[in-house]
Amino acid sequence: MRRRGVLHIGVTGLAAMLVQACSEGSSTTPPAGSGSAAGGSASPSTEPQAASTFDPSGYVPPPVALAELKKLYNYDKGSTLNAQLTDKRTGDGVILEDITYSDTRGNDEIPAYVVSADIPGDTLRMPAIVLGTGPDGDRDKLLAEATAIAKMKALVMVPSLPIKPTGDPVADAKVMANAVVAQRRAFDLLIRRSDADGSRVGYAGHHSGAALGAVLLGLESRITGAVLASGTGRFSRWMVKQKVPADWHAYLDSLSRFDAGPYVAASGKRSVLLQFGQQDTIVPEVERAELVAAVAGAKQRKDYPTGHDLASFAAATADRAAFLKQVLRLS
Repeated sequence: MRRRGVLHIGVTGLAAMLVQACSEGSSTTPPAGSGSAAGGSASPSTEPQAASTFDPSGYVPPPVALAELKKLYNYDKGSTLNAQLTDKRTGDGVILEDITYSDTRGNDEIPAYVVSADIPGDTLRMPAIVLGTGPDGDRDKLLAEATAIAKMKALVMVPSLPIKPTGDPVADAKVMANAVVAQRRAFDLLIRRSDADGSRVGYAGHHSGAALGAVLLGLESRITGAVLASGTGRFSRWMVKQKVPADWHAYLDSLSRFDAGPYVAASGKRSVLLQFGQQDTIVPEVERAELVAAVAGAKQRKDYPTGHDLASFAAATADRAAFLKQVLRLS
Protein backbone atom coordinates (compact mmCIF):
# COMPACT_ATOMS: atom_id res chain seq x y z
CA MET A 1 0.00 0.00 0.00
CA ARG A 2 1.34 3.38 -0.97
CA ARG A 3 2.02 5.86 1.77
CA ARG A 4 0.39 9.24 1.36
CA GLY A 5 2.48 12.24 2.24
CA VAL A 6 2.52 15.98 1.80
CA LEU A 7 3.77 16.94 -1.64
CA HIS A 8 7.28 18.42 -1.51
CA ILE A 9 8.53 19.95 -4.75
CA GLY A 10 11.21 22.48 -5.57
CA VAL A 11 13.53 24.53 -3.43
CA THR A 12 10.95 26.35 -1.36
CA GLY A 13 8.80 23.32 -0.64
CA LEU A 14 5.08 22.94 -0.27
CA ALA A 15 4.55 25.79 2.16
CA ALA A 16 4.80 28.40 -0.57
CA MET A 17 2.43 26.42 -2.75
CA LEU A 18 -0.29 26.03 -0.18
CA VAL A 19 -0.58 29.64 0.95
CA GLN A 20 -3.08 31.38 -1.34
CA ALA A 21 -3.83 35.02 -1.90
CA CYS A 22 -6.89 36.72 -0.43
CA SER A 23 -10.39 35.56 -1.27
CA GLU A 24 -12.03 36.79 -4.47
CA GLY A 25 -15.36 37.14 -2.74
CA SER A 26 -18.60 35.27 -2.46
CA SER A 27 -19.66 32.30 -4.56
CA THR A 28 -23.03 33.80 -5.50
CA THR A 29 -24.47 32.07 -8.54
CA PRO A 30 -26.08 34.33 -11.15
CA PRO A 31 -29.57 33.20 -12.08
CA ALA A 32 -30.24 31.26 -15.23
CA GLY A 33 -32.72 32.99 -17.49
CA SER A 34 -35.44 31.69 -19.76
CA GLY A 35 -34.62 31.52 -23.42
CA SER A 36 -36.34 31.64 -26.75
CA ALA A 37 -36.27 30.06 -30.15
CA ALA A 38 -33.48 31.37 -32.35
CA GLY A 39 -34.22 34.89 -33.45
CA GLY A 40 -37.17 35.22 -31.04
CA SER A 41 -37.85 37.17 -27.90
CA ALA A 42 -35.93 36.49 -24.72
CA SER A 43 -38.96 37.12 -22.50
CA PRO A 44 -39.32 34.67 -19.62
CA SER A 45 -41.74 31.76 -19.88
CA THR A 46 -44.10 30.93 -17.04
CA GLU A 47 -45.02 27.43 -18.18
CA PRO A 48 -42.79 24.33 -18.59
CA GLN A 49 -42.03 23.58 -22.23
CA ALA A 50 -41.48 19.83 -21.93
CA ALA A 51 -44.14 19.01 -24.50
CA SER A 52 -42.28 20.77 -27.32
CA THR A 53 -40.26 18.85 -29.88
CA PHE A 54 -36.71 18.26 -28.72
CA ASP A 55 -34.38 20.33 -30.89
CA PRO A 56 -31.69 22.13 -28.89
CA SER A 57 -30.14 23.57 -32.06
CA GLY A 58 -33.15 25.85 -32.50
CA TYR A 59 -33.23 27.20 -28.95
CA VAL A 60 -31.09 30.14 -27.85
CA PRO A 61 -31.21 31.06 -24.14
CA PRO A 62 -30.85 34.75 -23.29
CA PRO A 63 -27.33 36.07 -22.76
CA VAL A 64 -25.86 36.72 -19.33
CA ALA A 65 -23.26 39.44 -18.81
CA LEU A 66 -19.71 38.22 -18.26
CA ALA A 67 -19.50 40.16 -15.00
CA GLU A 68 -22.37 38.05 -13.67
CA LEU A 69 -21.00 34.80 -15.07
CA LYS A 70 -17.69 35.33 -13.29
CA LYS A 71 -19.46 35.00 -9.96
CA LEU A 72 -19.94 31.30 -10.71
CA TYR A 73 -16.22 30.71 -10.29
CA ASN A 74 -15.24 32.72 -7.22
CA TYR A 75 -13.13 30.77 -4.75
CA ASP A 76 -11.17 31.39 -1.61
CA LYS A 77 -7.57 31.88 -2.65
CA GLY A 78 -6.58 31.73 1.00
CA SER A 79 -7.80 28.15 1.30
CA THR A 80 -5.26 25.34 1.34
CA LEU A 81 -4.62 23.34 -1.82
CA ASN A 82 -4.23 20.28 0.40
CA ALA A 83 -1.81 18.80 -2.14
CA GLN A 84 -0.91 15.19 -1.35
CA LEU A 85 1.69 13.07 -3.09
CA THR A 86 0.57 9.47 -3.58
CA ASP A 87 3.34 8.25 -5.88
CA LYS A 88 6.48 9.53 -7.57
CA ARG A 89 8.49 7.97 -10.37
CA THR A 90 11.51 9.03 -12.39
CA GLY A 91 12.41 7.76 -15.85
CA ASP A 92 12.48 8.51 -19.56
CA GLY A 93 13.74 12.02 -18.85
CA VAL A 94 10.79 13.10 -16.69
CA ILE A 95 9.53 13.08 -13.13
CA LEU A 96 5.96 11.80 -12.78
CA GLU A 97 4.09 12.74 -9.61
CA ASP A 98 0.67 11.29 -8.82
CA ILE A 99 -1.13 13.72 -6.55
CA THR A 100 -4.48 14.82 -5.21
CA TYR A 101 -5.55 18.39 -4.44
CA SER A 102 -8.56 20.45 -3.37
CA ASP A 103 -10.86 22.74 -5.38
CA THR A 104 -11.99 24.55 -2.17
CA ARG A 105 -15.58 23.46 -2.88
CA GLY A 106 -15.72 20.16 -1.07
CA ASN A 107 -13.75 18.10 -3.58
CA ASP A 108 -10.58 17.58 -1.57
CA GLU A 109 -9.01 14.64 -3.41
CA ILE A 110 -8.99 15.49 -7.12
CA PRO A 111 -6.53 13.09 -8.80
CA ALA A 112 -3.91 14.62 -11.06
CA TYR A 113 -0.59 13.91 -12.70
CA VAL A 114 2.22 16.44 -12.58
CA VAL A 115 4.95 15.74 -15.13
CA SER A 116 8.18 17.72 -15.26
CA ALA A 117 11.52 17.52 -17.01
CA ASP A 118 14.13 15.63 -14.99
CA ILE A 119 17.11 17.98 -15.01
CA PRO A 120 19.38 17.16 -12.05
CA GLY A 121 20.95 20.21 -10.46
CA ASP A 122 19.16 22.60 -12.82
CA THR A 123 17.40 25.63 -11.33
CA LEU A 124 15.51 26.36 -14.55
CA ARG A 125 12.06 27.87 -14.09
CA MET A 126 9.67 26.18 -16.50
CA PRO A 127 6.34 27.16 -18.07
CA ALA A 128 3.20 25.84 -16.35
CA ILE A 129 0.73 23.95 -18.54
CA VAL A 130 -2.59 22.34 -17.63
CA LEU A 131 -4.20 19.69 -19.86
CA GLY A 132 -7.97 19.20 -19.79
CA THR A 133 -9.37 15.69 -20.18
CA GLY A 134 -12.49 14.63 -22.08
CA PRO A 135 -15.83 13.87 -20.37
CA ASP A 136 -14.57 10.55 -18.99
CA GLY A 137 -11.90 12.36 -16.96
CA ASP A 138 -9.31 9.78 -18.02
CA ARG A 139 -5.97 11.45 -17.32
CA ASP A 140 -4.07 8.39 -18.56
CA LYS A 141 -5.16 9.19 -22.13
CA LEU A 142 -3.17 12.42 -21.96
CA LEU A 143 -0.14 11.11 -20.08
CA ALA A 144 1.94 10.43 -23.21
CA GLU A 145 1.23 13.94 -24.49
CA ALA A 146 2.00 15.46 -21.09
CA THR A 147 5.29 13.56 -21.00
CA ALA A 148 6.31 14.73 -24.47
CA ILE A 149 5.58 18.35 -23.57
CA ALA A 150 7.38 18.05 -20.22
CA LYS A 151 10.51 16.90 -22.03
CA MET A 152 10.60 20.32 -23.67
CA LYS A 153 11.32 21.68 -20.16
CA ALA A 154 7.80 22.34 -18.95
CA LEU A 155 5.61 21.56 -15.92
CA VAL A 156 2.47 19.78 -17.07
CA MET A 157 -0.53 18.95 -14.88
CA VAL A 158 -3.40 16.67 -15.90
CA PRO A 159 -6.33 16.74 -13.44
CA SER A 160 -9.07 14.12 -13.69
CA LEU A 161 -12.31 16.08 -14.10
CA PRO A 162 -15.13 13.93 -15.51
CA ILE A 163 -18.21 15.67 -16.93
CA LYS A 164 -21.15 13.24 -16.91
CA PRO A 165 -24.49 15.01 -17.45
CA THR A 166 -27.44 13.76 -15.40
CA GLY A 167 -30.26 15.89 -16.80
CA ASP A 168 -30.48 17.80 -13.51
CA PRO A 169 -29.71 21.46 -14.32
CA VAL A 170 -28.69 22.34 -10.76
CA ALA A 171 -26.39 19.34 -10.27
CA ASP A 172 -24.83 19.61 -13.73
CA ALA A 173 -24.24 23.35 -13.39
CA LYS A 174 -22.46 22.69 -10.10
CA VAL A 175 -20.22 20.08 -11.74
CA MET A 176 -19.26 22.50 -14.50
CA ALA A 177 -18.56 25.41 -12.16
CA ASN A 178 -16.51 23.22 -9.81
CA ALA A 179 -14.50 21.81 -12.73
CA VAL A 180 -13.56 25.30 -13.88
CA VAL A 181 -12.48 26.20 -10.34
CA ALA A 182 -10.49 22.97 -10.13
CA GLN A 183 -8.58 23.98 -13.28
CA ARG A 184 -7.90 27.42 -11.80
CA ARG A 185 -6.57 25.70 -8.69
CA ALA A 186 -4.34 23.56 -10.90
CA PHE A 187 -2.75 26.76 -12.20
CA ASP A 188 -2.37 27.97 -8.60
CA LEU A 189 -0.60 24.76 -7.64
CA LEU A 190 1.83 24.80 -10.57
CA ILE A 191 2.64 28.50 -10.45
CA ARG A 192 3.48 28.36 -6.74
CA ARG A 193 6.17 25.80 -7.34
CA SER A 194 9.72 27.07 -7.06
CA ASP A 195 10.57 25.66 -10.52
CA ALA A 196 7.63 27.36 -12.30
CA ASP A 197 7.68 30.44 -14.48
CA GLY A 198 4.34 32.10 -13.83
CA SER A 199 4.74 34.44 -16.79
CA ARG A 200 4.46 31.51 -19.23
CA VAL A 201 1.19 29.67 -18.66
CA GLY A 202 -0.62 27.40 -21.10
CA TYR A 203 -3.72 25.25 -21.41
CA ALA A 204 -4.84 22.53 -23.80
CA GLY A 205 -8.22 20.80 -23.50
CA HIS A 206 -10.15 18.15 -25.39
CA HIS A 207 -13.96 18.16 -25.84
CA SER A 208 -15.25 18.95 -22.32
CA GLY A 209 -11.70 20.05 -21.50
CA ALA A 210 -11.98 22.50 -24.40
CA ALA A 211 -15.28 23.75 -22.97
CA LEU A 212 -13.58 24.40 -19.63
CA GLY A 213 -10.67 26.03 -21.43
CA ALA A 214 -13.02 28.40 -23.23
CA VAL A 215 -14.43 29.52 -19.88
CA LEU A 216 -10.93 29.95 -18.48
CA LEU A 217 -10.08 32.37 -21.28
CA GLY A 218 -12.64 34.76 -19.82
CA LEU A 219 -11.35 34.37 -16.28
CA GLU A 220 -7.61 33.78 -16.32
CA SER A 221 -5.31 36.59 -17.42
CA ARG A 222 -2.45 34.24 -16.50
CA ILE A 223 -2.99 32.14 -19.64
CA THR A 224 -0.70 33.15 -22.52
CA GLY A 225 -1.44 30.27 -24.87
CA ALA A 226 -4.42 27.89 -25.15
CA VAL A 227 -5.49 25.02 -27.37
CA LEU A 228 -9.17 24.11 -27.72
CA ALA A 229 -9.44 20.70 -29.41
CA SER A 230 -12.84 19.49 -30.65
CA GLY A 231 -14.47 22.43 -28.92
CA THR A 232 -17.89 23.95 -29.47
CA GLY A 233 -19.52 27.28 -28.88
CA ARG A 234 -22.56 25.44 -27.46
CA PHE A 235 -21.36 22.80 -25.02
CA SER A 236 -24.75 22.93 -23.28
CA ARG A 237 -26.31 21.33 -26.36
CA TRP A 238 -24.01 18.33 -26.06
CA MET A 239 -24.83 18.06 -22.36
CA VAL A 240 -28.61 18.14 -22.82
CA LYS A 241 -28.42 15.36 -25.43
CA GLN A 242 -26.73 12.96 -23.00
CA LYS A 243 -29.82 12.65 -20.82
CA VAL A 244 -32.76 14.70 -22.05
CA PRO A 245 -34.74 16.18 -19.13
CA ALA A 246 -38.48 16.79 -19.26
CA ASP A 247 -37.97 20.56 -19.30
CA TRP A 248 -34.97 20.75 -21.56
CA HIS A 249 -35.48 24.46 -22.17
CA ALA A 250 -34.89 25.15 -18.46
CA TYR A 251 -31.85 22.87 -18.58
CA LEU A 252 -30.35 24.88 -21.45
CA ASP A 253 -31.16 28.14 -19.66
CA SER A 254 -28.97 26.93 -16.80
CA LEU A 255 -26.15 25.15 -18.63
CA SER A 256 -25.78 27.72 -21.42
CA ARG A 257 -24.04 29.87 -18.81
CA PHE A 258 -21.02 27.65 -19.50
CA ASP A 259 -21.10 28.09 -23.27
CA ALA A 260 -17.98 29.63 -24.77
CA GLY A 261 -19.26 32.85 -26.35
CA PRO A 262 -18.92 35.55 -23.67
CA TYR A 263 -15.74 34.05 -22.23
CA VAL A 264 -13.68 33.70 -25.41
CA ALA A 265 -14.84 37.15 -26.56
CA ALA A 266 -13.04 38.73 -23.60
CA SER A 267 -9.87 40.48 -24.69
CA GLY A 268 -6.52 39.32 -23.42
CA LYS A 269 -2.85 38.91 -24.28
CA ARG A 270 -3.04 35.28 -25.32
CA SER A 271 -2.88 33.16 -28.46
CA VAL A 272 -5.46 30.45 -29.19
CA LEU A 273 -5.24 27.38 -31.42
CA LEU A 274 -8.58 25.79 -32.35
CA GLN A 275 -8.47 22.21 -33.66
CA PHE A 276 -11.32 20.31 -35.32
CA GLY A 277 -11.90 16.96 -36.98
CA GLN A 278 -13.40 17.34 -40.43
CA GLN A 279 -15.46 14.20 -39.88
CA ASP A 280 -16.59 15.12 -36.36
CA THR A 281 -20.17 13.91 -35.86
CA ILE A 282 -20.43 15.31 -32.32
CA VAL A 283 -19.66 18.98 -32.94
CA PRO A 284 -21.41 20.30 -36.09
CA GLU A 285 -19.57 22.72 -38.33
CA VAL A 286 -21.92 25.57 -37.44
CA GLU A 287 -20.83 25.30 -33.79
CA ARG A 288 -17.16 25.05 -34.74
CA ALA A 289 -17.42 28.17 -36.88
CA GLU A 290 -19.33 29.99 -34.14
CA LEU A 291 -16.56 29.26 -31.65
CA VAL A 292 -13.79 30.38 -33.99
CA ALA A 293 -15.62 33.62 -34.80
CA ALA A 294 -16.20 34.39 -31.12
CA VAL A 295 -12.56 34.06 -30.01
CA ALA A 296 -10.97 37.48 -29.59
CA GLY A 297 -7.34 38.23 -30.27
CA ALA A 298 -4.66 36.11 -31.94
CA LYS A 299 -6.08 32.79 -33.11
CA GLN A 300 -5.65 30.10 -35.70
CA ARG A 301 -7.85 27.23 -36.83
CA LYS A 302 -6.61 23.82 -37.99
CA ASP A 303 -8.76 21.00 -39.37
CA TYR A 304 -7.77 17.35 -39.63
CA PRO A 305 -9.04 14.41 -41.75
CA THR A 306 -10.48 12.53 -38.78
CA GLY A 307 -13.39 12.45 -36.36
CA HIS A 308 -13.98 13.93 -32.91
CA ASP A 309 -11.03 12.33 -31.08
CA LEU A 310 -8.05 14.61 -31.54
CA ALA A 311 -6.34 13.42 -28.37
CA SER A 312 -4.92 10.41 -30.19
CA PHE A 313 -4.59 11.90 -33.68
CA ALA A 314 -0.85 12.28 -34.29
CA ALA A 315 -0.94 15.38 -36.48
CA ALA A 316 -3.14 17.24 -34.00
CA THR A 317 -0.91 16.20 -31.09
CA ALA A 318 2.18 17.42 -32.94
CA ASP A 319 0.52 20.75 -33.74
CA ARG A 320 -0.43 21.28 -30.09
CA ALA A 321 3.14 20.69 -29.00
CA ALA A 322 4.49 23.01 -31.70
CA PHE A 323 2.00 25.73 -30.76
CA LEU A 324 2.81 25.55 -27.05
CA LYS A 325 6.53 25.47 -27.83
CA GLN A 326 6.20 28.68 -29.80
CA VAL A 327 3.90 30.73 -27.54
CA LEU A 328 5.49 29.58 -24.26
CA ARG A 329 9.07 29.57 -25.59
CA LEU A 330 9.77 25.94 -24.73
CA SER A 331 13.09 24.25 -25.46
